[in-house]
Amino acid sequence: MKALPFPCIRPAQDRVLEALPQMGGILSGNDALRGAIADGLMLKDPGAAYYVYECSGEPGRVTGVVAICPMSVLASGKGDTSADVAAAARAIAELKVQPRPVSLAYEASPVMDIILGAAKEGASLYAVTDPAGITHRVWEVKREDAVAAIRAMLDQAPEPALADDPAYAAALTGTAQLLADEARAAGTYTGKEPFNFIVAALFPAAQVAGAEPQVPTGLLTHQIARF
Repeated sequence: MKALPFPCIRPAQDRVLEALPQMGGILSGNDALRGAIADGLMLKDPGAAYYVYECSGEPGRVTGVVAICPMSVLASGKGDTSADVAAAARAIAELKVQPRPVSLAYEASPVMDIILGAAKEGASLYAVTDPAGITHRVWEVKREDAVAAIRAMLDQAPEPALADDPAYAAALTGTAQLLADEARAAGTYTGKEPFNFIVAALFPAAQVAGAEPQVPTGLLTHQIARF
């Protein structure tokens, strides 16, 4: 499985409790998002990183790694042509940011559990509890040896399966198609554009059986077009 570190757009660490309740407005359009970045409420990370994400509450604790994957991992999301999915795809294309990671399930190795456990021994980037009583924690992984270890484990893993709302996956696929069509029409398409990748929360399949854990909207986002 190809899963890479990425530069993230996310709330400022000291303003996350202020930002999350406002995400509906912040992500209502690209102008609003740019305003939040200018205000310092949101920030663009200058470098690429993996993010370890943990949610805990009922029925238990789930730990995953957030990375960008080729759009091909969402092949099963093709084919939904409903008006709602098409509208969601257009909105994401206009926002120019994927608003939350899509949840995927993969076969994790015991070694990966050890690596992620070590990452969680450091100070967390975020620790917030939502109105439903679910606590969300995030650790940023930028150290070269830790990044290399995570990437090596993910390289060995088989392709993941969707563990999210199929309509969201279909909207992301539609967004990529819209932006690719625009680039081809402009004669600038290369195949290496950010919209050819999706940000995904990769969870061990054994931890998400019968559940669909989701990273809160706006907490870890991925820029898919220039602005």
